[in-house]
Amino acid sequence: MRWIEAARALASEKDFQRHIEAYEAAYGKRAALPLEPLWYPEMDTRTPHLREVLHERGLPTYEALHRWSVSHRPDFWAYTIFDRLKVPFYEKPQALVRFPLGTVTQPSWLEGARLNILEAIFRWPADAEALVEYQEDGRVMRLTYGELQAQVMAAAGAFLSQGLEPGQTVAICLPMRWEAAVLYLGALWAGLSVATIPDSLSGEEIATRLKIVRPQLLFIQDFIYREGKAIPLYDRLSGEGLPRTFVLTGGQQLGVRLRNQVFPFGQFWEAGEPLRQGYAARPTDVIGVLFSSGTTATPKAIPWTHLTAIKAAADGYYYHDLAPGDRLTWPTNLGWMMGPWLLFAGLVNGATVYLYNGAPTGADFCSFVEKADISVLGVVPSLVRRWIESSAWEGVNWQKIRLFSSTGEASNPWHMWRLMAKAGYKPVIEYCGGTEIGGGYITSTLLHPNAPSQFSAPALGLDFVILDEADQPASEGELFLVPPSIGLSQVLLNASHEEVYYQDTPEVGEGWVGASGAPIPKTIAGAAVRLRRHGDYMRRLENGYWVSGGRADDAMNLGGIKVSATEIERVVAQVAGVSEVAAIAVPPPEGGPEQLVLYLVLQPQAPREKAYWLQQTNAAVRERLSPLFHVRDVVVVEELPRTASNKVMRRLLRQAYVASASQAT
Repeated sequence: MRWIEAARALASEKDFQRHIEAYEAAYGKRAALPLEPLWYPEMDTRTPHLREVLHERGLPTYEALHRWSVSHRPDFWAYTIFDRLKVPFYEKPQALVRFPLGTVTQPSWLEGARLNILEAIFRWPADAEALVEYQEDGRVMRLTYGELQAQVMAAAGAFLSQGLEPGQTVAICLPMRWEAAVLYLGALWAGLSVATIPDSLSGEEIATRLKIVRPQLLFIQDFIYREGKAIPLYDRLSGEGLPRTFVLTGGQQLGVRLRNQVFPFGQFWEAGEPLRQGYAARPTDVIGVLFSSGTTATPKAIPWTHLTAIKAAADGYYYHDLAPGDRLTWPTNLGWMMGPWLLFAGLVNGATVYLYNGAPTGADFCSFVEKADISVLGVVPSLVRRWIESSAWEGVNWQKIRLFSSTGEASNPWHMWRLMAKAGYKPVIEYCGGTEIGGGYITSTLLHPNAPSQFSAPALGLDFVILDEADQPASEGELFLVPPSIGLSQVLLNASHEEVYYQDTPEVGEGWVGASGAPIPKTIAGAAVRLRRHGDYMRRLENGYWVSGGRADDAMNLGGIKVSATEIERVVAQVAGVSEVAAIAVPPPEGGPEQLVLYLVLQPQAPREKAYWLQQTNAAVRERLSPLFHVRDVVVVEELPRTASNKVMRRLLRQAYVASASQAT
């Protein structure tokens, strides 16, 4: 194929305009959305796990595999757990899944089993490298699987010596450093659960999360050191109502004064013997608590169990093709789902997990990726934008990367194209799911051609349906999950799980089919099927792939046409001079149809006149989306408001714009 030959020839070409010209010559068409694939399976010399699975199951395509996985869910999960992940059990399950309440919303998975998911990590050779931490100042810490096991057992013994018992909770609010990983895994080995809190949150937000889980212990750092700056962490907390707390130092020595019931981290290790035998847990025992972003209300406290860890490991195996010898990194934190996901997906599959304790936005991180010979790099789309605009990745060689993975928000196809080209045209696994899933419901795979910002397949063992405003199957609209699946949450600690995910969801209609064409049944093993609300807006393309429209509540109706904010933003982001964009729809003061307003972050040399940007953005939207769309207003800002997990808070922009318009009238 002409593009494959062109991609090989472009491996070292730095002028991106040449890439665009080669694309247009190969495909005989203008480079416009949606883009054609830029990577094909024949460009990879390695046989992916999914290819082995198709051969072993005697199935011709991924779509056939997915239909089997949702039509025979117990068989699929048994195959995944025992044949592929090879999870050890202290006591084998008596049944893979039962439905004691008669509904798929509350299944009983692996009934009667006892396990500790860390046994699946400790089965790898003791001398294989497990965990590596790079710090901004150049220091490197390395742990083999044997050394990691010894550290985890020591941490578990220290927890018990502190008087904790299985089922109790500890909290971690730390950067992604090796001690944080050891504490997290050590708590699991001892049968504890870990509430993980992002270190980027304010003191008030940290305190809110501590009040929800009421942990017996808290681990926090004195300062976070980023790019030569010391950012206080421990001092964000008032000290009132804190549990017993251990403070780690981010520098050479402890830099804060400790209050009552607060101790240097070194004292945590002073007593206790290593715990040689892991706690034999039920599959549903809570191993961790993660929190939603909490931008509009109290954050949801979402428990993770050993089942969630299995889901994360399965996604790492099937879609990210992780195996011994891989070097995996993801700029994240244990307080966000990709932090625990990174540990389970990487370590259960025998890869080496690399932690970068520093700011991932600059040249130092980009150099780390090269020096560490990273083979699998996880990204957030806004981070890729930063690398491009700041030229942070100039001069570094990423040719050893074999795949990227992108999650957290809808990505920009042009940025993803640049990312693929940076590594000599390697695929980007678009991966979308959520904390309450433990992984993804839709993904890219290494069996499908890879097109920027497009999902090629539903995740195995889980199905979904897209519904329009009349609650009928459609190619575009709100996406609903079809449970059950290992990994799906079944309880929230501070809200009604039933109300959040199932209240007033549509019933399955006659003849409805899921993402790969498998019929959606009314019952599974006698249990009633109910659609589960997830809240994403999704569109299926003519090529059979999908693109994300962000959150369903960010969809808008312009001139009688339903469109997502993300689709508009993708188009406007291509306009020269635009660095970042957020699209909102607002009702006019006099009433009537919604009107489109754009918030723009501009590049340094771009003009600032509103009339210019109204003309430019209107031309782009009308040409590339619909001639019926009209940009009512543009607002130039220095930056867009974001959650701590980097999602744009369009709701705040909408509220601010409406309030400003009301004052003006």
